[in-house]
Amino acid sequence: MSSPPSRGAYTARKLSGLIDAIGLLSRQNLSYFFEIWRQLVDNEPTQKFPDTRFPDIKCVGVWDTVGSVYGEIDALNIKDTSLPPTIKVALHGISLQENRKRFLPTLWTIPSGGLKDGQVLKQVWFAGAHSDVGGGYERHELADISVYWMAGEIQNLINLDLEFLRSYAQPNPDPWGTSQPHNAYEETSTVLKPIIGHETRLESGQLTPQAVFHSSIQFSPQKLDSPDYMITMSIVEKKFGSGFQPQYPPLNEFEQYCKDHWGTGLNAGRHGIESPQIILQPLAVLKKTLGL
Repeated sequence: MSSPPSRGAYTARKLSGLIDAIGLLSRQNLSYFFEIWRQLVDNEPTQKFPDTRFPDIKCVGVWDTVGSVYGEIDALNIKDTSLPPTIKVALHGISLQENRKRFLPTLWTIPSGGLKDGQVLKQVWFAGAHSDVGGGYERHELADISVYWMAGEIQNLINLDLEFLRSYAQPNPDPWGTSQPHNAYEETSTVLKPIIGHETRLESGQLTPQAVFHSSIQFSPQKLDSPDYMITMSIVEKKFGSGFQPQYPPLNEFEQYCKDHWGTGLNAGRHGIESPQIILQPLAVLKKTLGL
């Protein structure tokens, strides 16, 4: 299960929590779904059926999950921050420089008992605003970096045509990791600014010394074109003090390949594929395959 940023990411995570809470009803018992929904809303014990399946979810991969829907916290009494034990691999790409208060991320938290054996949780901070990391701007070098990370993490879980993915890379890109992040709050209309508000990830307390940063952030500009209400890694390091050592995990294999061939186009080399086959059709089919 993979999802675009913001509400789509929230919905994917809420759906995985719903599957963990009530399972997958059999066709014969679907008529009870709305009663079970009511029981969840009213925080009552939910009705159980012997033929209900509780499958493992191989992976949930999301970008920049934004808060709860319409301000309702922990809808269906399923904790927004809780990582369900049924998710085997949880991946979350988060924007370092999103500065709109209404776009605060909802991070997964490790359960009190810790992760299950074999369970993986990776939450990685990327340079850029919400749509820099999740995609949406005309120039998308920063979004390319985050999607290559996700693709490299899930390529052993689902058939991906990695060359097809690379064919959508930003033409003539800035050097790897050096693109200026957008100032999303300053791009907000004057009418909406009082409603949206501004708050950095540091001010919200969601960025902590335990954060894991993508290695491309080391090349991110420290002097911003639009610096108001923005943070950089220099500001982060100053905030956390001289003993702070940012965590930069190594790139996965596909990421490293994309970095090594950054801006060179598809004909410069292939990721171990001499005659690549189209495993997934264009983007619409990719989304359908991933359940989007």
